[in-house]
Amino acid sequence: MSKPKKTPEQVLKESGVTSRPVQLEKILEHYGIRQYSLPANADIFGAIVSEREHVIIAINPNQHPHRQRFTVAHELGHFFCHSNEDTPAQFVDGDFRLHWRNAESSRGVNWREIEANRFAAALLMPEKLLQGDVDKLGKIDREAVQHLASLYKVSKVSMQFRLINLGLLPPDVDPSDS
Repeated sequence: MSKPKKTPEQVLKESGVTSRPVQLEKILEHYGIRQYSLPANADIFGAIVSEREHVIIAINPNQHPHRQRFTVAHELGHFFCHSNEDTPAQFVDGDFRLHWRNAESSRGVNWREIEANRFAAALLMPEKLLQGDVDKLGKIDREAVQHLASLYKVSKVSMQFRLINLGLLPPDVDPSDS
């Protein structure tokens, strides 16, 4: 695992983002990163391209808005965690980098992808904010997970994983059974 240049918490603080849903546009603007829509096949979610000081995140507008948000956050994870690595998957030509996010990114088989997914989850669902919301709700059941997902503009599955990873929902409890 690489040491990120910035943690999700640092990115949120430096960007002045203190509430949910996390304003990704504010983060992109703060760091001078541009976002573009790039229609693609259903198995392509987005990409990050950097050349010297210019960084662009492209997202597939054909994906669900929650997927698009996660993709932007995932690409920010690559930017903050992996932009100094000289990996064959990212290195294209000179000081030009390209990294695609696709279905394989979600499978959890490549450590850089796992790390970018973790960064994205922590960025979109900050622990302190989420803990406060969970405390207010009390019980975590199917409706609570869906409610939290809608507050943070993420998928129900993403919210469920985040709650489990933070120890706020036992891994053997399926909130859909509640």
